[in-house]
Amino acid sequence: MTLNSFFRCLGRVTVLLLAASQLAGAQGLGNPKPDYDAIFKAGLKRGGTVLDLGGKKIGDEGVRLLLEKGLLKNLVRLDLRYNEISAEGVRLLASAPDLPNLKVLILRHNILGDDGAEAISQSKSFPGLEEIQLGWCEVRDRGALAFAATERFPHLKDLDLRGNYLAEETKGTLKEKLARLPELKLY
Repeated sequence: MTLNSFFRCLGRVTVLLLAASQLAGAQGLGNPKPDYDAIFKAGLKRGGTVLDLGGKKIGDEGVRLLLEKGLLKNLVRLDLRYNEISAEGVRLLASAPDLPNLKVLILRHNILGDDGAEAISQSKSFPGLEEIQLGWCEVRDRGALAFAATERFPHLKDLDLRGNYLAEETKGTLKEKLARLPELKLY
């Protein structure tokens, strides 16, 4: 059925129930593949040292393409908040070639969980990180405590774990082990 014939019939319909998959199959509708190149180009700022992809929903596939295209090597700041990135995508990011210039990594509001937090905490790719934002990423005690145990971030000044599922005991351990940090956000 074409959209034109669908709309002609619509005048006679009293109740219409369609699944999203039926609508996506209609001519001219559906979720087109994102134009990652355009998204990445629009997000690059300050001579290629800042990549702001907040809210672009690039997902794990977008992370893979960022690495494949070599767009991360000169970054000082990488903003990937609200991008539907899972532990799989963050493991890809954590296994990136050395990114010594990266100072700020923003991953808030993704679905990283403990596995994703642990991947970041153990990564050798970010030796210069000063700020890590993992708020509202479905991280629990195991993932948060991985940051208390790691020595991978000697320059870290700000760790944001707000909005995650952390026990009071875990928060206490983090405050004790990470007392050197000027900013530790846990509520």
